[in-house]
Amino acid sequence: MPSSPSPSSPNPSSRELREEGSISARTPLSPLLPGLAPRGYPGAGGGGCVVAVGVDLTDVPRIRKALGEFPERFIKRILTESEAAYCLSRPDPAPHIAARFAAKEAVIKCLGGGVAFKEICVERAMSGAPSIALTGKAAELAAGRKILISLTHLPEIACAFAVLVEG
Repeated sequence: MPSSPSPSSPNPSSRELREEGSISARTPLSPLLPGLAPRGYPGAGGGGCVVAVGVDLTDVPRIRKALGEFPERFIKRILTESEAAYCLSRPDPAPHIAARFAAKEAVIKCLGGGVAFKEICVERAMSGAPSIALTGKAAELAAGRKILISLTHLPEIACAFAVLVEG
């Protein structure tokens, strides 16, 4: 049974709106919930309506094991040349590769699937801030929209959070 907003809360939650059929899981929430749309931050070029989000956690020891068992094949399947050059220049490449793997998975979730890993490239600004460059089907699915990305990693786990925004 759909719940209605309580008298003390004039704004219905996104769950309440979904239950009553006003929105679906793919409806951008920013027009419904002001303040949810990214307002942009210096150097990020954010802004616009949130279309989709994707998040992924990657186990660093699993990546380290794959690198030990079939390093060249794994790297060629997952990373672009520029990503491989950066990651392999690090003293311990596994956390950096895991973060890029998580980023690619998060972006694929934003785009709804059907994208090859190498169509997604995690680029790195001089400041260290990550950004996403798309080619092929990934670029077609993004349809001119922008993907914002945040990466982090610890010795055992890497995480990426991607946001697909209009314009």
